[in-house]
Amino acid sequence: MKNIFIFLTFLILYVFKYSIASEIDIDLICKNENGIEEFILKSDNQQKLKNVFKKYKGKFIPIGEVVGFKSQSFILFEDKYEYLGVDFAWHLDNNTMELKPVVLSESIIKLNKNPKKLFCKKN
Repeated sequence: MKNIFIFLTFLILYVFKYSIASEIDIDLICKNENGIEEFILKSDNQQKLKNVFKKYKGKFIPIGEVVGFKSQSFILFEDKYEYLGVDFAWHLDNNTMELKPVVLSESIIKLNKNPKKLFCKKN
């Protein structure tokens, strides 16, 4: 009887160990008239959004990090590959789900036209 109790205790602890969420992953699919962009924002061990991945040719590649975040308000993340030579970021409004482009600084490369905002949904 004692062995069954110990076994059930370990079994319950084992099952609950995998039911506790250890990461926050946000999967964004964003669209406008020009096309579709897909992003994944992943958290670190302390439940803070950290790394950003973008779908490119069917695979997700790392493009930068989350540089600003306020719960239930906005997420600001960099995109190092959208425009090479330009410090570029995306601003996601969590209320309207609009993804707006933000040029942080331009070097010798000047953008002729700014990218258009995207409308997103979370998966």
